Amino acid sequence: MINDIHLTNFKCFQKVKIPLKRLTVLSGGNGVGKSSVIQALLLLRQAGDQARLLAGAVDRTDRKRQLFSINLNDTYRLSLGNSATLTNADIDSDTVVLGVSSNDTECIMCGFEASTTKPTTSIACVEASEDLLERASVFSIFQREFHYLVAERVGPRDLQPMADQLFTSTGYKGEFTAFAISQAEAESRIVAPTLCIEPESKLFRVQLEAWMGRMVPGAQIFTTPHPDLNRVQMAIGRRGATAKALPPANTGFGISYALPVVVSGLLAAPGSMLIVENPEAHLHPGAQTAIGIFLASVASAGVQVLVETHSENVLNGVRLAVLRDIIPHDDASFVFLSLGEGPGQPILHPITMDKAAELTSWPPGFFDQQGADLAEMMKARRAIAAQAKV
Repeated sequence: MINDIHLTNFKCFQKVKIPLKRLTVLSGGNGVGKSSVIQALLLLRQAGDQARLLAGAVDRTDRKRQLFSINLNDTYRLSLGNSATLTNADIDSDTVVLGVSSNDTECIMCGFEASTTKPTTSIACVEASEDLLERASVFSIFQREFHYLVAERVGPRDLQPMADQLFTSTGYKGEFTAFAISQAEAESRIVAPTLCIEPESKLFRVQLEAWMGRMVPGAQIFTTPHPDLNRVQMAIGRRGATAKALPPANTGFGISYALPVVVSGLLAAPGSMLIVENPEAHLHPGAQTAIGIFLASVASAGVQVLVETHSENVLNGVRLAVLRDIIPHDDASFVFLSLGEGPGQPILHPITMDKAAELTSWPPGFFDQQGADLAEMMKARRAIAAQAKV
């Protein structure tokens, strides 16, 4: 498991160590570095992929020699442009260092050459920890199975493509969700006991509909493979309804956005990693809380989960999961990022919980807007009432 992410001279970060738990929720205003944290992990994941491809072909005695290059765009849905904007503006260096470490002193660090004078769309790894691949087995980001969902997921699609995959996955935009569901059903896939909320059966389909039902009551998901078209058809129904199941385009947009999150969480193997950007997108507040509880349940099943969110309902879902003994309080944490008054890197606010799900701190800007708005409304109403008495 990853306990810390290390970033040096990477985008808005000069040098920082970001703590992670079994479940970590990233939050903060727009443009404060949340996505940069995830992008750093995706670049490290790509470095691990390249190291596997080149295993045995590197002269480790020559530390100045280029080990391999990684792409700044397309791979893992990255869109980082070129090397000119990859380094921190306040540091006069072309070297970016990304790394992860664990509590048992295992650490992997990779140095990349990111030229600001001759921009490139890939960066060369010029230094990497010895025995990168051997040591990588400790960390969730380097496991063979990896699940990641970008914020800009695909919307409702009646037909979705099939895919050749090393492991069953929804794809990074949720584009293979229907295929993943049909594969799990074909394999009679069983869900981890800690994720089973429907006692009837541990089968994937049963638990999928049970979890989706907490967001959309009575939800039923139907998939029909069409191998001749290389497509899988999907329909969404409601248990007990007289109307037949409808194409996703004729149902709520939020269902199609939440479905890949739930499918990925149920598919993820213990020891692997699940990263989800904005799981709350297009969901009503109650469903946002439910998806927070779900992600905490996934983490309790042994998956390392990293979530980026702007929703206080997701936050409360995680806190409720602690109170319901779904996940231990010290297995979940929040990392709030904010900007200081002057120049410099974002300010890191690690926040943990006690057994009563009370937060250790509540820095300004951390999901306090509702309270601020209510206070302003109360003040305005008092002023209106006082004026009416004059």
